[in-house]
Amino acid sequence: MRNKIFLILSLLLLTSCATDIDYHVPLNRFDSPETKGKFLKGETGLNFGSSHKIVTAEVVETIFPSIFDATVDKDTEISRSHHLNSSVALGLLERLDFSFQNYGDGPNVVGLKFQFLGKPEIETKSGFKGALKLSYGAMDEEEGTLTVNLAGSGTRTYSGDIDVDVYEASLILGYRINPYVITYVNSLYSYHETQSTLTSNTFPTIVINGVVRTYGGLAGIRIGKPENHFFIKLETGYMKTKFEQHLSENTIPIGIAGDFTW
Repeated sequence: MRNKIFLILSLLLLTSCATDIDYHVPLNRFDSPETKGKFLKGETGLNFGSSHKIVTAEVVETIFPSIFDATVDKDTEISRSHHLNSSVALGLLERLDFSFQNYGDGPNVVGLKFQFLGKPEIETKSGFKGALKLSYGAMDEEEGTLTVNLAGSGTRTYSGDIDVDVYEASLILGYRINPYVITYVNSLYSYHETQSTLTSNTFPTIVINGVVRTYGGLAGIRIGKPENHFFIKLETGYMKTKFEQHLSENTIPIGIAGDFTW
């Protein structure tokens, strides 16, 4: 036990600062099966939920640069995290909605939702509901620059960049209990093509390509009535994220969202 504590303290003392190439995969989606039901009828929301943080590369500098050079870690990591994002949905046709999700440290996503079963939200009719949603997203982000001191003399500069393309499909089924409450389940598949680039003023450029897949099921409840102009959504489920074929993370996401409607 004493040796483990010493090892942890040693690592903490040796590590001074780091820059990593990373992004977040949101796990909560807060998608109900109902469309707005009218042209330009819509909502905007603020959502807080779980995510998976994908780290594809990291540069770590020690507190003793005169002895140890900075190291580059190219081993991809997946960890559970949390995420705050905003969303907008607009009705295009009675059974077709356009949506936009701003995920911050993750790809922004646009989507189309088609309701094939049940009446739209504006009618608040009880019964079974069903919808299919297809989405696309992308991000191209600079991850910052880190200048490190070398053990001999001089400095070395690292810069990171990440490029992600996202393709998603989800099937959403639900049941409206009354004008105020609808419950739903969402089966989701998300495919991410990622390219991470780490450049240095002295070393060759490192490029890491990979495919991230996220899939699983979500169950949620939406509470509120359209004429009251405010909804609350609660959501949980089971989601899995895989990087290529050798790395994965399973999570039970928990999220809450608030929507303002017009």
